[in-house]
Amino acid sequence: MSDGTRPARFLTLLVILLLLGSIGGVAWWLKRPAAPAADAHPVEDPDVFCSGRVDAAGQVVALEPGQAGRVTEVLVAEGDSVVKGQDILRLDAATADARVAQAEAAVEGAQVDLDSALRDKERVPKQLEARATLVAAAGARVEAARKALQQRREQQQLTPLGRAEGEALDAQVRELELLEAAEREQLEDLKKIDPELRVRAARARLKAAGADRLLAAKARAECVLAAPMDGVVLRLQATPGGIVSPGSPFPAVTFAPAGPLVIRAEVDQESLGRVAKGMRAEAQDENRPDGPVWAGHVRNVSRWVAPRRTQVLEPGEISDVRTVECVIELDPAPAGRGEALVIGQRMRVRIVRPAAGAGPVPPKSAR
Repeated sequence: MSDGTRPARFLTLLVILLLLGSIGGVAWWLKRPAAPAADAHPVEDPDVFCSGRVDAAGQVVALEPGQAGRVTEVLVAEGDSVVKGQDILRLDAATADARVAQAEAAVEGAQVDLDSALRDKERVPKQLEARATLVAAAGARVEAARKALQQRREQQQLTPLGRAEGEALDAQVRELELLEAAEREQLEDLKKIDPELRVRAARARLKAAGADRLLAAKARAECVLAAPMDGVVLRLQATPGGIVSPGSPFPAVTFAPAGPLVIRAEVDQESLGRVAKGMRAEAQDENRPDGPVWAGHVRNVSRWVAPRRTQVLEPGEISDVRTVECVIELDPAPAGRGEALVIGQRMRVRIVRPAAGAGPVPPKSAR
């Protein structure tokens, strides 16, 4: 064998070995033993974390007087508990008192007008009767004058009727006829007058005056701002001598109705559908990782995706975020816990997702 044929044989042997290796690898892959089945563990569904704020179950409300005015008395302090109807502040009522007096005088005047209209209505039949009597009397005088003129003409053969005398008698008859016509016209005009119209107008004025009196009394009552229900005065922005008015950007009183506190959690839209009524929840002060944990459950999930309820943004908050509000009802605090939640307190909320195949965790009160 020559030295030139050795490299060719070596290359041929190398190609054959590569082909045999490839064929063996494919055969092993096709006949490889099946891998053992992995344990079927459900994918863990992480809990939902969100931010929230402590609020009254009935929601904090702004209280303002029904009208603008100067504050004369502030009868409570911030943090005071009040009962329904208790006075919180009073406004200067001098103008309101004057309007009430004016309205009462208008009512009295309208009542006098009504009484006068009723009396006039009672007099109308007698006035018609008297006017008819006058018409009859005028007609009788006309008839008497005509007869006198006729008799005098019949007697002129015995006693001549002078021209002057005849004209005087004719003038007397015409004058009496005009008087009769005037009386008859006045009678017809009187018949056209409906006394009930004046009575109705007087009653309408009395009714309007009564409504004005009610409005004046309401305005005077609104000079006192009272608690609409039992609750707590959270903030006062009114002081004696100051001016308050409805619709002010800074309400005179910020008021929280009495009742348990809740946490209004704002769940991002991306977690919509992962939160349901009855799920357990935990809340902790957002700025105190070592603070106490408050337990509760989801009482309600809003059916409205909306911007954050809080309109005044704080540093670090993103404005363009759509959220779903969830109301977290808190469990009773353990005995001995001295710390209490405060309305407006920012909380970090964890809504516990149930294990796969399990339903929502019922609240403690239902277990």
